Amino acid sequence: MDADVRDEAAEPGSRARWTVLAPAAALVLAALCLRGPFSAVGPLLGDLADELSVSTGALAVVTSVPLICFGLVSPWAPALAARLGLHRAALAGTAVILVGVALRLAGVVGLFAGTVVLTSGIALVNVLAPALAREEYGTRSATVVGAVTGAMALSASIGAGTAQPLADLAGSALAGLTLWGVPLLLALAALGALARARPERTTTPPAPGRRTAILRDRVALSVMVFFGLQALSFYALLTWLAPVLESDAGLSGVAAGGLVAIAALVGAPLSLVLPPLAARRPSQAPWIVAASVPTAVAIVGLLVAPAAAPVLWAILYGLGTGAAFPLSMTLILVRSRDVAQTGRLSAASQSLGYLVAASGPLAVGLLHEATGTWRAGLLLLLGVLVAQLAVGLVAARPRLVGAGA
Repeated sequence: MDADVRDEAAEPGSRARWTVLAPAAALVLAALCLRGPFSAVGPLLGDLADELSVSTGALAVVTSVPLICFGLVSPWAPALAARLGLHRAALAGTAVILVGVALRLAGVVGLFAGTVVLTSGIALVNVLAPALAREEYGTRSATVVGAVTGAMALSASIGAGTAQPLADLAGSALAGLTLWGVPLLLALAALGALARARPERTTTPPAPGRRTAILRDRVALSVMVFFGLQALSFYALLTWLAPVLESDAGLSGVAAGGLVAIAALVGAPLSLVLPPLAARRPSQAPWIVAASVPTAVAIVGLLVAPAAAPVLWAILYGLGTGAAFPLSMTLILVRSRDVAQTGRLSAASQSLGYLVAASGPLAVGLLHEATGTWRAGLLLLLGVLVAQLAVGLVAARPRLVGAGA
């Protein structure tokens, strides 16, 4: 990523070979493949255990692998983009996802290895997406970032909601998981066409000192921590909301799973609206507060009266976490100075953020095992929300990351 690229040069009006909407469509199509391939695993753990003759507990490790891979692989995305160019790097990341999806057909080893490979590819595209949006659309990129984050949320919901029907259609859980190869092939075609239409700018990868400078910048750190805390809340929701609703609200497994899918889905429209609105103002503080309120009400509701309105608690949790993610991506855009810094801040935020997020589902699960109830875990998530609000208000201040970061 070229640090000297001017946003104005990337404005839509300066392009002749592509229409304004084509690059956004390619990015959205790719984003639709960034959550479903692993969110589909959770609902199929029982079927996979039977097919592969392993315990559900052993397979549960597969659900924690994505966040760890996101954290470990994300820092490498800017260097890959510097060597290949942004568009080719995103294309390569999408190809890696497809390889991982195919590998999962190869039994137990293939399931674990394929999950590592595909989530590594997802980590690369996750990081590159906001930088690509800024490269293509310049100062108008917030709308595209909103569409991309909305597509990611939709992907998570589709993955969870269609997992069992696809497994039934394909004849087995493993075969059902590989059907994600179909949209991935379409995304590869779209990104390939976009890459061919763009003369790539390759540069020398940033020096280690430049890569770590962003970790010492206070503005950047606030954005990173906010990203991590909101991701922790979302993935704790994805992992444990169904068991909480079954245990405390008395819902059936099918009803609880359906509510999780709905909760993941309701945030998708917010991703289309919030980024452009939040980017218009120097400070995003009102939006940070607005995103925290539904989550707080949902957690308190689950603590005090879980059976009174489980549908409402699930929807409010989905609205709050669904609003926080596009806001975190918007902060990456509006706090960075150029395309190159957007890429570095995106990589740092997602690396630190997803490593933080990986601890959330584990901590909630351990607290439940230790206490026999979900109360301690919900209180933990309420504390995380308070910290998220506090650091989010710091990140929302109208300042930019330092020029040397």
